[in-house]
Amino acid sequence: MSLVVALVVALTGTGAFFGLAGADSPGSGTAAVSTPVAGRAVGPSLGHTWTQAVHARPQASPTQSSTPDPADVVQTYFNAVNEGDYIAAWALGGKQHIAGNTFDAFVQSFNTTNRYEVTINAVVGNKVEVELDQLLTDETHRHFTGTYTVEDGVIVAADIHPK
Repeated sequence: MSLVVALVVALTGTGAFFGLAGADSPGSGTAAVSTPVAGRAVGPSLGHTWTQAVHARPQASPTQSSTPDPADVVQTYFNAVNEGDYIAAWALGGKQHIAGNTFDAFVQSFNTTNRYEVTINAVVGNKVEVELDQLLTDETHRHFTGTYTVEDGVIVAADIHPK
């Protein structure tokens, strides 16, 4: 009997950690735990009684920061643009720093761009000082300098001008 209880405890702990075991409702974070009833076999096809709920809550890692580093946000934005992931770039700040434009206009603004090389010169608070080298589809370059302002993991303003 103690082996069965140990197995149930081990599996329950694993199930709760990974969000497994018969959940009360999808996405509820509550996993049902089976406990053997005297004189009955326990198992999915042999019948069991649900007696206890375990609440599995995701926990942040002690090394995770609640706010992303502003330089990482800017770099991730340009990585998304360079990879053609305009939905991610739009969400990271494209919609904020080109106010008034639509998503389609945002995407079209990259029609003549092959890629951006980004040099981050400094981060002062939430302002990221950058130099940009825009490689165009005709193999020419355009150079820019300026700052991006990042708040809560999103670029909220840009002050970029030709170098």
